[in-house]
Amino acid sequence: MNWNTLAQFLHILAVVVWIGGILFLDWILVPALRRALDDEAQRIRLLYRLFRDFFALVWGAGATLVLTGYGMVFLYGGFGALRPAMWIMVGLGSTMVLLALAIFFLPFLRMRAAVLRQDWPAAAAAAARIRLLSSLNIVLAVPTILSGVWAMFGG
Repeated sequence: MNWNTLAQFLHILAVVVWIGGILFLDWILVPALRRALDDEAQRIRLLYRLFRDFFALVWGAGATLVLTGYGMVFLYGGFGALRPAMWIMVGLGSTMVLLALAIFFLPFLRMRAAVLRQDWPAAAAAAARIRLLSSLNIVLAVPTILSGVWAMFGG
């Protein structure tokens, strides 16, 4: 196995972990928590713990994506050698990573502060912003993944 193949595998694995995790949290787990837990404080505390643990995973996946993505650009011959689909993937993927950083440093840290002071409405509002911005990353993931497939297999 060569370095490019290993980088591609790790890159795809990191995408599956990150984007699959967002889909699971946003589309399955959070709605289930709303139905199962009437107590807002209990629901928000659990949701905060889930987000906290998920962000720990996302830090690893994001670092893997950046290292393998830009590493593959280097292996491919640098930015000057990229085809249009690759530029789209690099641009959108970089935007997604920056958005993930913004989600962590803005609404997630606000949610943490609100949970620590037991301000459940503020924590719920921060959680809603996290989910809204994460949904934007899901929307961006579709053309990013499509451009990656196009770059690798589209000719």
